[in-house]
Amino acid sequence: MQDVETKAQTYAWNWFALHAGQRLQLVNFWLVAVAFLASAYVQSRSSHMTAIAFGVSVTGVVSSVAFMRLDVRTRQMVQVAENALRHFEASAVAAGMDEVTELVKASHEARRSRFDSYRVIIQGLQLSVAGIFVLAAVFSLT
Repeated sequence: MQDVETKAQTYAWNWFALHAGQRLQLVNFWLVAVAFLASAYVQSRSSHMTAIAFGVSVTGVVSSVAFMRLDVRTRQMVQVAENALRHFEASAVAAGMDEVTELVKASHEARRSRFDSYRVIIQGLQLSVAGIFVLAAVFSLT
């Protein structure tokens, strides 16, 4: 039985690591996309290509919202693993192992404010950039 539980715990940890890594990769890809789109917007504005500037701005809004939705889904996958890991941590504590095994619980308790969460920070940035691209779209039409 111990071997099955160890394999299940390893599986849950690998699931967590995979999706947590994907989440950071998504943020990195989004940042690269924003950099390219911002550069394209500036170039099209300086070249007086109004339609292109507007299109790039709309693409920036759509991509920021799409990356935000992907982040929500990836965060849900991370939470699935956290729930499984909490179960294993509770079992370890019940078996008399020390508090070092309560990593998931401790990580949630260590957060001082909800504004310190990855979710709030990442979504805040993505919504801000989407808003800036909306303003850029309006500005490109003037």
